[in-house]
Amino acid sequence: MFFLTREQQEVFIAANTYPFGEEFDAEFEGYLYENLAEYIEVLPQKFQSGIMERTLFRNDTLMERFKKWCEVTIEQFTTKSNAIYEKRETIVERFNPSAQTAFSQSFHDGKILNAEQQGNNFTLLLDMSGGFTVASMVQLVFHDAQTEGNLEGYYVYDELIKIEGRFALRVLSSFGSPYAEWTIFFKDVTARYLYRPAVYIEPGEVATWDDYVTALNREDKYYIVKEDMYFVEIDLATLSQTDNGIFAGGVLLGDTFGEARERIYCATYEDPYAHFSEPIPTDELLFAMFDLDQNIRVRAFNTIFALGEDAAYIANDVLRKVEVSTEENMYFGIIAKHFDQLGCLEDDVKLKWLRE
Repeated sequence: MFFLTREQQEVFIAANTYPFGEEFDAEFEGYLYENLAEYIEVLPQKFQSGIMERTLFRNDTLMERFKKWCEVTIEQFTTKSNAIYEKRETIVERFNPSAQTAFSQSFHDGKILNAEQQGNNFTLLLDMSGGFTVASMVQLVFHDAQTEGNLEGYYVYDELIKIEGRFALRVLSSFGSPYAEWTIFFKDVTARYLYRPAVYIEPGEVATWDDYVTALNREDKYYIVKEDMYFVEIDLATLSQTDNGIFAGGVLLGDTFGEARERIYCATYEDPYAHFSEPIPTDELLFAMFDLDQNIRVRAFNTIFALGEDAAYIANDVLRKVEVSTEENMYFGIIAKHFDQLGCLEDDVKLKWLRE
């Protein structure tokens, strides 16, 4: 039914242990044997004794067979994984719209904060702050759900299938190898999300709690997560700081600014880097490229790239002024290559920046 299993994943990891194209000495050879021994039970039997007796890499015929097995295993696994991903995209289109958004992204490296059955529903809460979604918290509620296996640590890999009018999700999770294997069968799934305020990502000069609260967007809604499960809305007007800590109404957020800051989420995604895309007026662009404020320099770089050929005369002037040996020459070098590809780099500038 599922391709993704704990054993399949461990076979793939074992195959990737092989040092393709690398030379290795006795010390590295010992390291390889130690790693392969961890997966001895999932490796083909014909290689097991060579690994345990540490003779595999000294038997040219056996090593060549092992190398071939690794290559085929990796190719087959990669092909199957791509097919799993394509199938997932098709199945997700049948989900509730809120869940479509969640499952269109990867939950890889999401920290599992809560996984709990409540009647016929199952709630899974993932802290995605170290993962690959714009949301910092993702709450999935699987409806009419039954589960098998265990979840622990971090959400690593998954496979989604449809069977007999229902869905099934296989998840491998872990604190590291080995993996835990968990499956949930469900009729439908809904999702909720919480985000970090933009000021959380790029606090800049915000160094105090009062400044942080002032910087929050009053048009948004704000939440804390209670008991690693419940999204509880808070009123910014109830935020207060006393000698006993920082509070939202009667709820203690933390003893310090840093602790309290970690507790607060918002309902709407705010791009913390949006200001870098604000264009610089063309008549200010040349000087902005050398501004002492790094934020203005980044905006200037982004503006000159966005303008393209229309800013070629500015790009050439900038590249004439700057010394090739400057600490930021890498960035100016990128500009030189970009405008050369556009066919806009003048000969003297090209000679200065693109010499072999």
